[in-house]
Amino acid sequence: MIHINAFTQCTPISQSIGQWRNPADRMAAGYRDLAVWTDLARTLEAGCIDALFFADIHGIYDGYGASHEAAVQHAVQVPGADPTLLIPALAAATTHLGFAVTYSTSYHAPYECARLFSSLDHFTGGRIGWNVVTSYMKNAAANGLGAALPHDERYDQADDYMEAVYKLWEGSWAEDAVVRDAATATFSDPARVRTIDHHGPYYEVRGPHMCEPSIQRTPVIYQAGSSPRGIQFGAKHGEALFVAFGSPQSSAKLTARIRQAVAEAGRDPASMRIMLAIMPIVGETEAEARRKYETALHYADVEGALALFGGWTGIDLSQFSPDDMIEDIDNQAMASIAKANRGKRLKDFYGELKLGAFGPKIIGSPTQVADELERWVEVGGVDGFNITPVVQPGSHEDFVHLVVPELQRRGLFRRHYEGATLREHYFGPGHSRAAGDHPSARYRFA
Repeated sequence: MIHINAFTQCTPISQSIGQWRNPADRMAAGYRDLAVWTDLARTLEAGCIDALFFADIHGIYDGYGASHEAAVQHAVQVPGADPTLLIPALAAATTHLGFAVTYSTSYHAPYECARLFSSLDHFTGGRIGWNVVTSYMKNAAANGLGAALPHDERYDQADDYMEAVYKLWEGSWAEDAVVRDAATATFSDPARVRTIDHHGPYYEVRGPHMCEPSIQRTPVIYQAGSSPRGIQFGAKHGEALFVAFGSPQSSAKLTARIRQAVAEAGRDPASMRIMLAIMPIVGETEAEARRKYETALHYADVEGALALFGGWTGIDLSQFSPDDMIEDIDNQAMASIAKANRGKRLKDFYGELKLGAFGPKIIGSPTQVADELERWVEVGGVDGFNITPVVQPGSHEDFVHLVVPELQRRGLFRRHYEGATLREHYFGPGHSRAAGDHPSARYRFA
C-alpha cells in the first residue's frame, strides 16, 4: 500500500509563496483559526491519510538581500505559530489520523523534547511522529536559540541528543511503574522509575523522565537529510525518510543507496518508509487542472520564492543578474544545483522556484495523477508521498476527493485504518513500538 502524508505549516503560506492572494486559498488568515485546521484534519481522516505533517522553522529567513524584509513582506513562512500546540486539538477532532511535527535538536534540550513528545503521544492516543531536524538559521542563533554549528557537527550533536531522549522514553520508567495503589499511598513505584545518567559529548541528562510511558514510547521518527552525513543519520534513526528526487529513474538509484545505508546501520532496509515530496495539481479533468496551475503561476511571488530559496540554501541570489549562467556562479552551495541546471540562466531557474517545491509537480486528472504516483512507486522505489499543497486547504481536499478514490479503486491505498497508532499506519497492526533493530530498542527498561 502507498503511504501518504499531507504537508503543511502553521503559517499563511507553506512553500508556494504568493498564494495568499489567490482567491482559492483560505489559509492566509485561516492558519490562526482552529476550525480551519480541524476541518482539514477531518477531511484527511475521511481519506485515510497516514498523517498531517507540520513543517516548522525557528526565526525568520534573512538570506535574501541580507535582510528579513523580503520574507516579512511576502509571508515567507512568517508570521508563524507553534504547531505543537495545535496537535492535541486536532487529535480531539479525529480518531485515526496521525500527526507529525518538526522539532529541532539545535534549539531544545533533550529533556524538554522527551517530555513534549511523550505528552503529545498521550494526548493523541499514540498518533504522534517527530521530524528530527538539525537547524542552521543565523536568525535563530541571533535570538538566543543556540549557536550555529558546522553542518556535520550538527549531526554529531543530534546523535548524542537522540541517545538521551531514547533513554528517557524507553529506559527510565518500567511499563508497570504506575500502580495507583491507594492502600500503600503509592501512585508510582519508585523501584520502577530510574535515572538514565546520560553523559555524552554534548549533553548531560540525569533523569528520570517526567512522563509515564506513552503508547508508542518513542514517537515515529522522520528525517529528511540529503547530504551524506544526513543520510547516515536518517538511516540510523529514521523510520520514514523524506526525499526530493527529479525523476523515477534517479529515484531508483538513490532509494537503493538509502536502503543500503539502512542495512549498514544494522537495520532491515524494508523497515524504512521512503516518502517523496510531490506537488499534485488535480482537477476533474486535465483542462481544469491546467487552469488551476496557470492561476497559481499568476499569483506566484518570485522575490518571495528567492527569499525562501535563500533560507533553505544560504545562497543570496539578489547579488546576481537574472541573465547570469547558473554554472558561472562561484558558490560551493550552488554546485549541485548548477550541475542539474547546466546551460540555464538564473531567470530560467526562477521559473522552477515559482511554486516553491523542489519535488516533482503532477498536473492532471485523477487518473493521470494516480498513474504518475504509481510510476514513482514501481520505477522509483518510493513507499509513498508527502503531498505539498499549492493552496490550502483546497489542494489537500482535491487530493482526498479526487485522487484517493482512484488509488483505492486500483488497490493501492487503504479504504480504512487497520491500526490505532501512527506507527501501525506505517508498519501494520501490533507494531506500536519501534522495531527491535531500531536504536531506541537497546535502551528499553529491563
